[in-house]
Amino acid sequence: MQHLVGMHDASWQAMYDGILGEIFPSAIDIPHNVATNSFAPNVESVLALEPDLVIQWGDNGAAIIDPLENAGLKVAALKYGTQDDVARWIALFATALGRPDRARELNSPISAALKTLSAVGRSAPKPAPKILYFNRFEGGLKVAATGSYNDFYIKLVGGQNPASGPHGAPGTGMVGVDIEQVLSWDPDIILLGNFDAAMPDDVYQSAVWRDQTAVKTRRVYKVPLGGYRWDPPSHESPLMWRWLSMVAFPQQQPFDLGAEVRTSYKRFYNHAPTAAQLAQILWLKANGASSGYRQFHA
Repeated sequence: MQHLVGMHDASWQAMYDGILGEIFPSAIDIPHNVATNSFAPNVESVLALEPDLVIQWGDNGAAIIDPLENAGLKVAALKYGTQDDVARWIALFATALGRPDRARELNSPISAALKTLSAVGRSAPKPAPKILYFNRFEGGLKVAATGSYNDFYIKLVGGQNPASGPHGAPGTGMVGVDIEQVLSWDPDIILLGNFDAAMPDDVYQSAVWRDQTAVKTRRVYKVPLGGYRWDPPSHESPLMWRWLSMVAFPQQQPFDLGAEVRTSYKRFYNHAPTAAQLAQILWLKANGASSGYRQFHA
C-alpha cells in the first residue's frame, strides 16, 4: 500500500466496507477524490498527489485520459472485462514495481483454478440451474447480460444465465430490466452484488418476489466481499468461482473454502483472515437463512 497515493471512491468504499481496511489500516487515509463516478479525472487533485504513474480505464474513451496526459502525467490505460485482462494488469503492475516474479506468483494459481473449475463445471448436474446476477437491485434493477464477466463465471461453474442469449436482456454487459422481465425468467438462484446494499432478506420479505423459485427455495445470496468485491474480475476471482460452484451445487464433493481463502490471502496480502473476518467476507449472517449456506460454516 505504500506505493498507492490515491484511488477512486468506489474502490475506497469496497476497501472500507470489506476487510482490506482492517488488513491495511493506513489505506483508509488514502485520498479518494481523484475522479467522478464516471471516472472523469479531478486533475487538480491528482496533480497534488504527485504520482509517478496514473492508472485509468483505457476503454472508456479519450475524454478521461487526455486531461491527465495534457497535465504532463504518465498514464497507463487498462482494458476491462475479462480474466485475461486481469492477468495483464498484474503483469503490468509487477513490471512497474520491479517485481516480475510477483506476477508469476499471482497469475499461475489463477490459471490453475480456471482449469479446475472448468472441469467441475463440465461435470455439474443437468439441467443447469438458472442463475441471475443483480449488479443493482435497489433503485432500479440491473442484471448481468450477454458478454458480462458474471455471465462468464455463471457458465463456467455449470449454470445458465437467463439474462444472456436470445431470450435474455437486450444489449450486453450490465443491462437495466423491469420486474416483469425478471419474473418471466423465474431464476433458480439470485445473486445480489456488492454495488448496492440489497440483502437476501430484502428479497425474501418482498411480496413482489414471493412466487419466484429462488425465493420459495431460499436460494438468494449476497456475493462475498473480500479484499475487493468478488463480483467483477480480480486476483480473487478463483474464490468467487469456487463459492458460486458450491452455492449452485451444494451436493458436490465438500470443499473447504475458508482454508482456500486463508491460503490465498496469505499470498495476496500476507494475512490469514480470522474466523470473524471470514464470516464478514462470506456474509455468513446475511446469507445464513439461505439454502445450503451451512457448508460455509465449516
